Amino acid sequence: MHKASTIALAATTALFAFSGLAFAEETIQLSAETPRPAGIAPAPARNTIKTIQANLEEKRAELKDAAKDVRSNFKIEVKDVRTNTKQEMREATSAIERRAIEKSAIEQRKGLIETRKASSTEIRDQRKDAIEARKEKVSEIRDQKKERARQHIGKIEQRYAIVIRQFDGLVARIQSRIDKMTANGIDTANVESALALAQTAIAQVKTDAQALADLVKQVNSGDEAKALRAQIEVAVRTVNGSVKAAHEALGKAGKALIEGARTQKSDAPEPSSSGTPN
Repeated sequence: MHKASTIALAATTALFAFSGLAFAEETIQLSAETPRPAGIAPAPARNTIKTIQANLEEKRAELKDAAKDVRSNFKIEVKDVRTNTKQEMREATSAIERRAIEKSAIEQRKGLIETRKASSTEIRDQRKDAIEARKEKVSEIRDQKKERARQHIGKIEQRYAIVIRQFDGLVARIQSRIDKMTANGIDTANVESALALAQTAIAQVKTDAQALADLVKQVNSGDEAKALRAQIEVAVRTVNGSVKAAHEALGKAGKALIEGARTQKSDAPEPSSSGTPN
C-alpha cells in the first residue's frame, strides 16, 4: 500500500512537470500571436482616413472651382446688363422710357447680386458640411479602432489571467504534496525552496500583467491609442518573459517534487519474504 502511494505521488508530480511544458507551449503561441499586441492603428483604418481626407480635398477643389464660376458668371452677366442698358438708352425716344430702362437695369443687377449671394452661401454650406462629415467619419473610425484595440488587448489580458490561475492552482497542488510529505517525515527543503522561487516568479507575472492592464485603462479613458502602442508592445513582451520564467520555475519545483518522491520510494523498507516489513 505504501509503495502504491509512492507511485501515485510520482505520477502526480510528473503531471505537474508536463503541465508546465503545456503552459510553455501556450505562451509561445500567445507570443507569436501578439507581436503587435495593441492592434491599435491597423493599416486598413489608416488608409480609410487617408481616403476620407483625399475625398475632402477633392470636394474642396470642386467647390473652389464652383465659386470661381459663380464670380466669373456674375461679372459676365453684369457686363451684359450694362451693355444692353447702354444700347437701350441710345434707342430710347423719351425720358419716361429711359427711366424705365434704368429701373429695369437696377432690378436686374439686384437679381444677379442675390443669385450670386445665394450660390456663394450654398457653396460655403457645402464646404462646411463636407468638413463636418469628414470629422464625424474620422471620429467614428478612430472609435472603432479603439474598440478593436480594447477587445484585442482584453483577450490578451484574459489569457494572462487564465495562465495566472493555472499557476496558482499548480502552486496549491505542489504545496499540498509538500505538506503530505512533511507529515510523513520526508525532507522537503529542496522542494520548498524551488516552490518559493516559482511563487516569486508568479508574483512578477502578476505585477507585469497589472502594468499592462493599467495601460489598457488609459486606452479606455480616451487617450490616443497610437501614442500608447509602443508602451503596450513592451508591456506584453515583458509579461511574456515573466510567464516563461514562471513556467521554468514551476518546472523546477515539479522536478524537485519528483526527486522527493523518489527519495521516499528509495527509503521505503523492502517487504520480507513472509510479506511483512522488516
